[in-house]
Amino acid sequence: MGPDKKRKLSRDDIEDRNRPPKVLRADKKDIKETKETKDKKDKKDKKDKKDKKEKKEKKDKKEEPKEKTVKDKKDKKEKKAKDSESSDSTTESKEKDVEMTSAESSDTAPVTKPVDDGLTKKERKMLKLKSRQLSRKSEGDGEPSLIINQSHDMLSLKDLRDLVVFTLTETPSLPWIQVKNKFKIEKMLMLYISGLDTDLFHINLQSPDAHKPIAWVDRAKKQGGPASEFKQLSNHFQEMNVVKATGDRFRIHSPTNTLLNVPLSNSEKTKRDNLKKKANAAKQAKQPIKKPENYMLSLEDLRENNYPLPSYLASEAAPLENGWIETPKLEKKTLTPPPKIMIAMDCEMCRTEAGPELTRVTLIDHNGQTIMDELVMPELPILDYLTQYSGMTAARLQGVTTRLAEVQEKVKKLVTYNTILVGHSLENDMRVLKLAHPFIIDTSVVFHHTRGAPYRPGLKWLAQKWLNRTIQANMERGHDSAEDALACMDLIKLKLKKPVGFGEFEQDHESLFSRLSRFMNPRTSALIDADSFAGQSATTTIKTGSDKEVVDAVPEAIANHNFVWARLRDIEINHGKSPLAPLQEGQIVDTGRASKISSRDKIQATEAEILAGVHSIDDSIHKILECLPARTAVIVTSGQGDHREVSRMQERQKVYLELRKKNVPDEDIPAADRFTDEDESALEKAVEKAKAGICFLMIKS
Repeated sequence: MGPDKKRKLSRDDIEDRNRPPKVLRADKKDIKETKETKDKKDKKDKKDKKDKKEKKEKKDKKEEPKEKTVKDKKDKKEKKAKDSESSDSTTESKEKDVEMTSAESSDTAPVTKPVDDGLTKKERKMLKLKSRQLSRKSEGDGEPSLIINQSHDMLSLKDLRDLVVFTLTETPSLPWIQVKNKFKIEKMLMLYISGLDTDLFHINLQSPDAHKPIAWVDRAKKQGGPASEFKQLSNHFQEMNVVKATGDRFRIHSPTNTLLNVPLSNSEKTKRDNLKKKANAAKQAKQPIKKPENYMLSLEDLRENNYPLPSYLASEAAPLENGWIETPKLEKKTLTPPPKIMIAMDCEMCRTEAGPELTRVTLIDHNGQTIMDELVMPELPILDYLTQYSGMTAARLQGVTTRLAEVQEKVKKLVTYNTILVGHSLENDMRVLKLAHPFIIDTSVVFHHTRGAPYRPGLKWLAQKWLNRTIQANMERGHDSAEDALACMDLIKLKLKKPVGFGEFEQDHESLFSRLSRFMNPRTSALIDADSFAGQSATTTIKTGSDKEVVDAVPEAIANHNFVWARLRDIEINHGKSPLAPLQEGQIVDTGRASKISSRDKIQATEAEILAGVHSIDDSIHKILECLPARTAVIVTSGQGDHREVSRMQERQKVYLELRKKNVPDEDIPAADRFTDEDESALEKAVEKAKAGICFLMIKS
């Protein structure tokens, strides 16, 4: 049959088409069973899907590379073993060397309690120090040397001081100098020679190269003058450097104070303050009632401050010099000795051929009453009455016949072994009175200068500061010994009423000698000078009376100590400075140490005197350097320049300011006593020039 031919419908087919559709019916029971079956099927489908998903995830995990799994297991095993070894190693290291473990541990490592290794804290520090020294030896086997950075600014006295600390201790390196193989330097010498100024060596401070090392030898030979006479110095030092002292527009700070004091760090200040509080509390608890005896100078203090000592306090029995008296020692001791009484004393003096001599002595008792006030005629003719200091004039001493011996007899009756003498820098007064007494309260010692040692406060400043009292105000009449003695007595009575520490100031620096002694490997020191006050914290203090004695003292001092500070004075004295005020040095700030005698600053030295000083200093430096052991670092410095012009102008300024304080109009002030703006500018220039000194540096080969 072809595709396009249609099949004929039969009768049956036609009937089937016309027949209505058959309808199926179900009862309620059948419908319920069908619904439950469907729910079960849905639950089963969900469960199957969930199982299938979990099965797939497990299958994916099983299909990961086996090599990775093996590697992870191996890494975990190695890490565990490594941690175990590290723990064992740390424990073993702690048991062997507590100090090395502490040094090598990281900053974030937990602090562990050190195992007791039998070493003290100091011994552990020494062990660390030796370890560092051994490691530094790898720097080189050459000799130590100094290399100055020529691009650095002009050197200061602080730089020289810091060089001492850096060379002999462990401190950060300095920007202006390189010290090669410094661990081989065990000794250091600083020679202080005031008078070696820039003019002496023809140095132009305005030159742009003034801050660089200067080849001075050839220059001195060409230009001649005193500098060319340093024949020995030129063999030791080929170069010099300009060094600048500290100060402000109108003042030069003491060079020795700058060189011999080191600033404290903030942590050191905090530690000091805490110790001071504890010490004051302990002192207050121990001595709830303050007594004058608490402030008496000790035997060591008396020696340090150059007080004349009674023969029974001297280390070796020695008879009194002619004309001297001393307070007799109390031979019979009692269970209840009589209380000591305070007597304030002050003396005035003039200048004769023999030096300072007594012209007036005043004694004040505890109640402020004058118990003795005597004028004295010196044995020798008076050269200078020193009216501005003493108040003495020829008219005032006219008719006076009392001599020193008569005054001494009166003093002996009033000043006994139970007397405490009170005064300000009494060592000078007692020397002109020729009196030795063991019990002294010195207001310049028990009250502090705001700048600390070696400065001392002036009595005028103390009276104004603590008593609100003006003394020594009349410059024409000079000082009044009764007024000064009363001020001293009132100051001590006030200090006894106030808490412990009254009138004292904490300093933000410490002695250079103390800083060196605090090093882990303590450095010893020696000070060689005519005045020992500045070296009170040095290991050894050697008091000398001449440059020859300084030269003789250096060899033993350098052999026994790491650092030696010495002062040569011949050129200083021959330059017109006073040998009577060694610590004042013409500075504006009064240390309180200077004698009341006027200095020789006003006397211009002759060329012959200057040359004599140059030859003496040249010879002394050569002898000192020749005696030094090899590898000794040497600093020679003048500290500052010639300050005589500064001192002269400051005296004029002082007179003018005193007149202005008295409200004297300018038109009534004599022209010679006026201090104009031009004078002020000239003083500023003179100060700037006087700040410039010189220095020489070397390491002896």
